[in-house]
Amino acid sequence: MRVPSVLLSGDHERVRQWRREMSLRVTKKRRPDLISKAPLTIEERKQLLVGNAPVYVGLLHYPVYDKNAQVVTTAVTNMDIHDIARSGRTYGIRGFYVVTPVKALQKLALKIIDHWQEGYGSSYNATRKEALSLARIRDSLDDVIIDIEREHGEKPLLITTSAKSGPGRISFIELREMLQRVSRPFLILLGTGWGLTEAIITRSDYILEPIEASTDYNHLSVRAAAAIILDRLLGR
Repeated sequence: MRVPSVLLSGDHERVRQWRREMSLRVTKKRRPDLISKAPLTIEERKQLLVGNAPVYVGLLHYPVYDKNAQVVTTAVTNMDIHDIARSGRTYGIRGFYVVTPVKALQKLALKIIDHWQEGYGSSYNATRKEALSLARIRDSLDDVIIDIEREHGEKPLLITTSAKSGPGRISFIELREMLQRVSRPFLILLGTGWGLTEAIITRSDYILEPIEASTDYNHLSVRAAAAIILDRLLGR
């Protein structure tokens, strides 16, 4: 087993939080009767409510399809970073990865994040600063998987999303129940452009069923889809 990177960080506060979190997880699994009596913070109660599994979200800008089914790299947008980070903080995810190999787009994303973490935005809007602290920029999906594995000592289960229906999809109910049972980390992948490529989907452990309404129009923005997915999986 790999040693979680937090224990090698030298950051005593993070180590203390990690130990507390592991203690609560084990207690919930082995002695759930004690949890109801335990003096817990609001944040700890939220974490126990959504289940054992640490959940991460990845927004892939490459590889994705364009409308002609060609593999392309899409542009990073300010709104996607802001809104998905805010949804992620609301529903208690552990991290939000923006994935692009283009250095200029990475620089743009980091500039947006830095404005709210270190710049004027950090004092102007503290809640936005808190949400944007979840955002991380990586070159590739493999880099994201390595990151999460270092943090937890095991690779995450990959959950891909698609607006298309098809066989072998896992339902929101099934995945929500799995998040309650399993302690292994989960990585939910969202595609930009016209969706994740087959190369990414074939790597996944599960494909999540599409979000469907009562009309034949199915063109949600990735920001809206992310919010709906997180609410169905982690909301009350």
